[in-house]
Amino acid sequence: MIGIALVSSISYAAGRAALRGGATHAGRTRMIQSVASAPVSSVLAAEPATHPGFELVKVEMVDEYTIKCATYRHIKSGAELISAQADDDNKVFGIVFRTPVTDSTGVPHILEHSVLCGSDKYTSKEPFAELLKGSLQTFLNAFTYPDRTCYPVASQNTKDFYNLVNVYLDAVLHPRAKRDSTVLEQEGWHYELEDLKDPLTYKGVVFNEMKGVYSSPDSLLYRAAQQATFPDNTYAVDSGGDPNAITTLSFKQFTDFHDAYYHPANSRIFFYGDDDPAVRLALLRRDPAAQAHPVACGGALPRRTRGGRGGDAHGDGQLAHARGAARRR
Repeated sequence: MIGIALVSSISYAAGRAALRGGATHAGRTRMIQSVASAPVSSVLAAEPATHPGFELVKVEMVDEYTIKCATYRHIKSGAELISAQADDDNKVFGIVFRTPVTDSTGVPHILEHSVLCGSDKYTSKEPFAELLKGSLQTFLNAFTYPDRTCYPVASQNTKDFYNLVNVYLDAVLHPRAKRDSTVLEQEGWHYELEDLKDPLTYKGVVFNEMKGVYSSPDSLLYRAAQQATFPDNTYAVDSGGDPNAITTLSFKQFTDFHDAYYHPANSRIFFYGDDDPAVRLALLRRDPAAQAHPVACGGALPRRTRGGRGGDAHGDGQLAHARGAARRR
């Protein structure tokens, strides 16, 4: 975007100077063309990478942003990847899963929190918190929308960037949360007793977060409007979780949701920046999940019967449940 702004300003300045100097139309045209035909960077000039594990579907040039985009399909798993070559040292990676829901237990939101609490390769309790403190990241977050869950990272340091990619890939595809129910209890909901004389109460990171969301009149109004507009599909329920429904989520429902939707075939993966496109493909190829065969993920948005609870419609798609650095401490 900086490059585009520079070209535009140079072209404008050159044109104004030509007009003041009484240059002819042909002279002004040649001047502007010489600016526009400046040599492209080596990043953009490089041919898209090839890899035996990926099929190159198409290559497009996005002139508005000076980006070359190559679209790939992973042959074995069916995963789709966009590899964007840009003259920008702020390298970005993201993996997005389609996660429609049929109830308001908040399972995609709880799963978004839970997968970043350790994985097969990265066994610390909270790699997300460690990366916030110890990496060179320029962006590190995760978002839950009504129909998808997104995991983006960014860094200007190439080695740090690939480390972030490795941690996030292992987190979403091989999370500790699938075999350790205490993660669901911590991030989703659990019973808590402060004193033997007191009644049992519900606690949990997402449960507490959504209690706050449901106390907002604006949020409640948005939910009601969304449910009235889409009464028969996933937008009529709350992917973030209704506090009254979150406490009905079981560990089996939680793990079944991961099995159903957190698969490469159900993902869209993207890279952006000036790093080596060939390394991107090799990095993805090394993950064991990439060796899995395609599974049946997708189809139409799940439908639901009318007559659901009036407050269930999820209205936080635009806010996206940003985790932030202080999501729980």
